[in-house]
Amino acid sequence: MNKYIIVAYTLILLLHACRNENHVASSGQAWRGDTVFVSAQSVVNSRIRLQTVQSENFSAEFNTTGTVRAITGKIAEIAPLFDGRLTRSFIALGQKVNAGDALFELYSAGFSEVVKDYFRSVQEKKFRESNLNRQRDLVYNGAGVAREMEEAEAAYEMALKDYEFAVASLKILNIDHNMIRMGEPLTILSPIDGEVVQANMVIGQYVKGDATPLAIVAELDKIWVVAQVKEKYINAIRKDDSVLVRTDAASAGAVEGYVSHISELLDEETRSVQVFVSCDNTGGTLKPGMFADVRFISSPTVELLIPSTALLQDGDDTYVFLQLGDGCYVKRPVCVATADQYRSLVRCGLAQDDVIVAEGGIYLIGK
Repeated sequence: MNKYIIVAYTLILLLHACRNENHVASSGQAWRGDTVFVSAQSVVNSRIRLQTVQSENFSAEFNTTGTVRAITGKIAEIAPLFDGRLTRSFIALGQKVNAGDALFELYSAGFSEVVKDYFRSVQEKKFRESNLNRQRDLVYNGAGVAREMEEAEAAYEMALKDYEFAVASLKILNIDHNMIRMGEPLTILSPIDGEVVQANMVIGQYVKGDATPLAIVAELDKIWVVAQVKEKYINAIRKDDSVLVRTDAASAGAVEGYVSHISELLDEETRSVQVFVSCDNTGGTLKPGMFADVRFISSPTVELLIPSTALLQDGDDTYVFLQLGDGCYVKRPVCVATADQYRSLVRCGLAQDDVIVAEGGIYLIGK
């Protein structure tokens, strides 16, 4: 038999039992399985409050903590690249720079060797290319040897590879090979637009290539707040949901943001995921490293909500009392999720226009 027919048949039987229950106990209540019958004269009627289940627009709101971070790709730690001596600085703390602007100069033997290797590759490439062209002309005019031309082609290909490798090596160092000159110092350029937020340079000091960054450039007009969201709230968050961020230093109040990314990885120890919140920071209110209180406000959805006071527990099961008729109530198992301090979202077990006991359900529990 179809399960929906079975459910309907069961409800009909319960309604019939409600209408014909004549042996209500002296207390004004009687129980038959999960169904309770309450006489019209019972004092219980004055202790329970009924409510019709209705759907409404709902935005989930909850608080958690987070940390302010610079957006990936919007912060650059500038290291010296080679051992050498600082000879000049072009920047100061708080200075705005563009990608490609000079930050400082460094005289370095290591850099000089890289430059020499580059110019050697240039000369070798030119020589091999010239030799190849000469061998091709000889063969074309019948005065050359094919084998010598093939050897010249192979030598040129090798020289070309060495040249391309030298150019790539300079590119990795953010150095334009068209701008370098023999004997000149290494000029370190900013890889991004931003503001100089840290500068640890002393002119004349000797630095190591593996030293801590000499400067940090960051673009902080927009910033991330990385929030830790508990597992039970994950499904309540959607990309682009509104977020309010507060810090102890934010005297002007909350900073508005939105969810830009939800991590796919759950931390097994904290049972939480990282949620990246993008915030406008043109006023510089948020500083990387700050702790923040984060309030999520989900996009409105149509939900069934009931008072949390309607929920009762039977071991691990949650249920409500559903009214089937005057003075007749049945235990109805439900699946719920916390909505706010006073209400719960119904995920299963109830439908629109069901009438439930919103308060006082404890008085209907069987002895």
